[in-house]
Amino acid sequence: MSRGILDLTVSLHKPHEKQLSFKRSSAKRKVIVAGRRGGKTTGVADIAVEAMLEDRRVLEAAPTSDQTNTFWDVCCEAMQEPIDAKICYKNETNRVLEMPNGGRIRTKTAWDADSLRGDYADLLILDEYSLMNPDTWDQVGAPMLLDNDGDAIFIFTPQRRNHAYAMYAKAQADDTGRWAAWHFTSYDNPYLSQEALAEITADMTDAAYRQEIMAEFLEGEGAVFRNIDACMTAPETTPVQHRGHDLVAGVDWGKKGDYTAISVGCRQCKCEVARDRFNQIDYHVQRGRLVAIAQRWGIKGMVPEANSMGEPIIDELSRDADLRDVHIMPFQTTATSKPPMIESLALALEREEMRWQPDPIWTAELESYEVKYSGNTNRPSYSAPAGVHDDTVMARALMLHGLLRPLEIETAPSLYQ
Repeated sequence: MSRGILDLTVSLHKPHEKQLSFKRSSAKRKVIVAGRRGGKTTGVADIAVEAMLEDRRVLEAAPTSDQTNTFWDVCCEAMQEPIDAKICYKNETNRVLEMPNGGRIRTKTAWDADSLRGDYADLLILDEYSLMNPDTWDQVGAPMLLDNDGDAIFIFTPQRRNHAYAMYAKAQADDTGRWAAWHFTSYDNPYLSQEALAEITADMTDAAYRQEIMAEFLEGEGAVFRNIDACMTAPETTPVQHRGHDLVAGVDWGKKGDYTAISVGCRQCKCEVARDRFNQIDYHVQRGRLVAIAQRWGIKGMVPEANSMGEPIIDELSRDADLRDVHIMPFQTTATSKPPMIESLALALEREEMRWQPDPIWTAELESYEVKYSGNTNRPSYSAPAGVHDDTVMARALMLHGLLRPLEIETAPSLYQ
């Protein structure tokens, strides 16, 4: 592909299907995860050149100078004619391309994120983001875009489930259109020869192949849930198929910026039968949606989180005539009560004791969930990484907690008894 500047030509690459998808996207924040030589850097370099020609300032940063080489070379190759004609200024030492009207591409190293301070950009590209300091984006990158409400692109090959995975999970879960995520393997690049691919993979271990070529997020040291994919096999069923069974709903209420998540499970079938996730609606409507799910599925038990706004909603639920046959078991989440509940969910996944409905957002929240230990007491603390939701994890854990308890009112203790 080419684009003319006066009588000169800017040479852009013909994008493959995956590249075309992220190039066409209007998302302000793009997270691109790909296997080695999958085409992520080349595709983003073309975006950078087009942005420069639109008089935008582009900054590409990677942990080391070697990692900026491919991006820089692609940009220079695309702009070779304008460079030779001295319409585009090139400074090889500082890695800068600049157009007369102010459009600019600059590459910098960012092993130390503070090296980026003092600059600003209309488009920030964080290359090999998985190798950067976790604070690079929040503390340095995002503020650089404030002047002009700039865009950001994160590209990387996975390094287990670290902060970059949390960013990918956040982009996957976003439903506003501001964030978007892409995932593709080395095999998705049709311009990569099979001989080259065979050479790359010849001496790789299985783990390295899965991570570097297939772009899989391998489990990290702090991962809580394992064997997830093997358990995402619950079939689509109807309420009629569970008539007479013990169905329990776990409910995690949405707080500011969070989601309300509902998971319904069947004790006899040992599977999740329904789920819902929503936000930006008032609590009266949320309660109505929960009541509708309870009526449709004939739920016998409900385990709603009782913290903060949960208590008044639970009080209303307990007085709702449509739920008079439902045993409501409020759960107060504390530093003491939460770990056993989360560990029960982890054990159920490990042993494949339950089947769960497959869903990319719900699975991503399980995969990114973390455990940390207090230095003084060695007590586990479970949570999602910063910027990632855990509402669906909590809903599923609450549902399983309810399935493991008797549903008879006289024997199942309530926090309000």
